[in-house]
Amino acid sequence: MGDAGRRSIRLPRPSRRQWSEVLSLAVPALFVAIPLARMLGAGATTMEEANVLVVAAGILDGRLPHADVEYLYAPGTAWAVAGAFWTLGTSVAVERLVGLAYRLAFLWGIHRLARRWGSGTAACAAIASWAVIAPFGLVAYPWIAGLGLLVAGAALVLDGDDGRRASIGAALCGLAVFHQLVLGPAALVVVLPALLSADVRRRARLVTGLVAGLSPFLLHLVLVGPRSMLDGMVIDPIFRLRAGRSLPLPPDPSDSGDFFARLDDLLRGPDRLPGLDRPAQIAALFWLLVLATVALVVVARRWRGPGRTRFATMAAIAVALVPMALQRPSPNHLKFVGTFTVAVAVVAIAVPLSRRARSLAAPIALALVLGGLAVVAPHHIGRFTFEAFTDRPFDSSSTTVVHDGRTLPIGRGAAAAAVADEIHSVVSVVDYLTRPGDRLFVGPVDLTRTNYGDTFFYFLLPDLVPASRHLEMNPGLANRFGGNLPVELASADVLVLTDRFDGWSEPNASVRAGDPVASAVVAGRFCDVAGTATWRVLTPCR
Repeated sequence: MGDAGRRSIRLPRPSRRQWSEVLSLAVPALFVAIPLARMLGAGATTMEEANVLVVAAGILDGRLPHADVEYLYAPGTAWAVAGAFWTLGTSVAVERLVGLAYRLAFLWGIHRLARRWGSGTAACAAIASWAVIAPFGLVAYPWIAGLGLLVAGAALVLDGDDGRRASIGAALCGLAVFHQLVLGPAALVVVLPALLSADVRRRARLVTGLVAGLSPFLLHLVLVGPRSMLDGMVIDPIFRLRAGRSLPLPPDPSDSGDFFARLDDLLRGPDRLPGLDRPAQIAALFWLLVLATVALVVVARRWRGPGRTRFATMAAIAVALVPMALQRPSPNHLKFVGTFTVAVAVVAIAVPLSRRARSLAAPIALALVLGGLAVVAPHHIGRFTFEAFTDRPFDSSSTTVVHDGRTLPIGRGAAAAAVADEIHSVVSVVDYLTRPGDRLFVGPVDLTRTNYGDTFFYFLLPDLVPASRHLEMNPGLANRFGGNLPVELASADVLVLTDRFDGWSEPNASVRAGDPVASAVVAGRFCDVAGTATWRVLTPCR
């Protein structure tokens, strides 16, 4: 073999730009990885996560959201988690992996949208969003699921010069609406301008993608019927529920209207952190979100740098998300919306700053945005974000309840262990009193006030059939005058009731008593047979 044959092949070295791109993805990935173990093992007893678990598992048993069980969102998340359960098995871990996938899609979309202004700006925008959303864990919330699909779709639509990429982006925007109906205006903000400015070929691909993304609505419509679908996605959440879940607008700086914020205020006692009181922090976050959104619109109108259309679209999406915060300005809803707004704010600060600070512009913008949020809300942003990134992962010392092939994480510490003992006692008693196929109802002792519930019992008792379509307890729905709850209760074989939400207090209609007939059915038909200090088990009186 000659010298030419022995000569080694030299691969081209990665350029500085390629290394910068890899680093801009690696740094946010590191921030995602830090709290991941803790997020996967966190307690799963909230009504919101339990509802995702139970509704998705119910689909595999033939119980469809909207038709057979109450579901207040578009059905995309329930179907996606059900598909994951069918493929990988029904578990909290699988549901949270789906939630992680949605969050990764969201962060990828943020990074791709901001990449137009440099890899450093893209990385810092993604880190800002993750810092706000990380304290929520990995629950497959319909809002986060839809937002992840929307942002990823927007990035592809704006980058999709070849048409095919834009078609996939439009499909993701359609799927975002299939996961969360209120994201419809935001999806239009992305797709409609792209349609109006496209040539015939690209427009056809955009329309094809959008129709493909929205097409699951048609399948769901065929399965559940138009009336059930309309009631579940529109009538129930907007007209029947709203009075019992809305909060004062603007928030009262002297009173945390949200029940769990009030409970947190009570349990933690006086705050040692400097700055505003906790209720005032919520009000400050609300006004900061509103003013920041207005400022982004002004900046978009005056934008003279590169990527004007892209930044204007991002600002328009931020505007379209604001109604989510207006309908219930609680800390959670404000952060749900703010997780996108902070990313756009990082871009808005970093781009003009880069003319002077250059490579330091993006980190400075990130520090200004997150530092400003921590100063305004040291408890609701600073403390929760700090704890999310610094608390040790859940390990073998964490408490879980294992029953009938299902594992439910409870938490860590003596209090969590005590709760787990009670839950195990309740499910053991229910197992003893029932046979597979019997009907179970879980709710409050006072069924005239259905404000919250322990939906996780349905998940731990998969051999039993929910006696009511109301898996969640929501004011104005389960306790609605003339509703179907009394009839459903009469068919139940076992009830698990609790009084631990009797102290529910919010400045809305949830404090008013609803239909008393369901409570009368319980009093006249069921007898208390066993239970714990927190939960009582009732069966039909003999």
